[in-house]
Amino acid sequence: MCPGRLFPNGMSGGEWAIRLTAFLSFAGYILALASCQRWPHRTGPSASGWWSLGLVAFLAHFFCAFHFEHGWSHAKALAATAAQTGEATGFDTGFGLYLNYAFALAWLADAAWWHLANQNHQSRPGWMDATLHSFMALMWFNATVVFGSPWGQVAGWAAVLGLGGWFMLQRRQAV
Repeated sequence: MCPGRLFPNGMSGGEWAIRLTAFLSFAGYILALASCQRWPHRTGPSASGWWSLGLVAFLAHFFCAFHFEHGWSHAKALAATAAQTGEATGFDTGFGLYLNYAFALAWLADAAWWHLANQNHQSRPGWMDATLHSFMALMWFNATVVFGSPWGQVAGWAAVLGLGGWFMLQRRQAV
């Protein structure tokens, strides 16, 4: 098979792996949030299942990006992050890379907590949920809307508007 047909638009296999794993990660995150509502007679993966799938896809994305894009070099990743941030915001900083490290660790810790101590995880204080999800939502917004491709921007805005509307509807019905 011709490589041009396998990977259209002149993208390499590494670039497709990076984008595909990013998309799957975002989809897992969104589906986990949407699955948190306990619907009667609901079938399919649980919220924790989608959460774990999204995490695995994110870790795959992280490794693909470091392998294919940065050659396993933190310095190259930091420089690329600074350049991309400078183009998008005018601030030439690589701080976003450290936020990505924190994002990965926070998601990994939360998923481990959810699977290893489900009862404890479910009864944690609300401020912990709010802090985690605010940080993750900010990171996803930046990844899709601020730094994403045009399709990523559409997906990011759709998720923000869709989940925002859905959560507002849920709160309104609860009152």
